[in-house]
Amino acid sequence: MEAQRDLSRTWIHVDMDAFFAAVHTLERPELASVPMAVGGMSMISTANYVARKAGVRSAMPGFIAVKLCPSLVFVKQDFELYKQYAAK
Repeated sequence: MEAQRDLSRTWIHVDMDAFFAAVHTLERPELASVPMAVGGMSMISTANYVARKAGVRSAMPGFIAVKLCPSLVFVKQDFELYKQYAAK
């Protein structure tokens, strides 16, 4: 089976959810050490690793995330800001 594997292709996985959270942390360094989520009470698009340790996940309703992590800080999505950082 090993001899039949196609090694001519390379797969790269990029955690873009973490990118959104990282951009906000670059803009506001104080968010690096606190649980932070991008989104709001209705839905979270992502969370930083501090929040993930508390069980907060992408595509989770914010009201559930706050129950898991009462000190969670929400930041609004900013796609123009993400474009700026992605272009660097």
